[in-house]
Amino acid sequence: MPENIIWKKSNYKLFKGQWGIAILLEAGYQLLPNIEYVNKYIKITDQIYFYPSLLPYPDSQSLISEEQICFCNGLKLISKYLLELLQDNFCLITLRSIQFSLCDVQNEGFTACAIQWASETFNFPMPNIDVHFDRSTPPCGKYIFDFSLV
Repeated sequence: MPENIIWKKSNYKLFKGQWGIAILLEAGYQLLPNIEYVNKYIKITDQIYFYPSLLPYPDSQSLISEEQICFCNGLKLISKYLLELLQDNFCLITLRSIQFSLCDVQNEGFTACAIQWASETFNFPMPNIDVHFDRSTPPCGKYIFDFSLV
């Protein structure tokens, strides 16, 4: 695992319907003059890379491929905010732990929690994510996320 990472915990909560989404995570970042071994990381942009280094259970749950992609999509959506801060540096973001209820989660929640973590960590205003609860979607309803304003 990369060294000298600045770690930050974040707790994403969404309760607008019959059930809610809660995702607790700890991720960190490191600013670097260059990125070595880029094939080891997931490329978010030319300057931002992601390294999923989750602790073993029970300290962290694992993410399936779709959930990890959604988390990375959140980082892509806010990359414009990070690129302003990076100047000529590279940023390596590492996800160390994540906790959520398997029964009460949607993949879009991973996108939203990545956006919230980044806004808290890099001190930019949390972008507006329009979310409403669709009670008509079987079996228990579904959250509808609109990331278009991010």
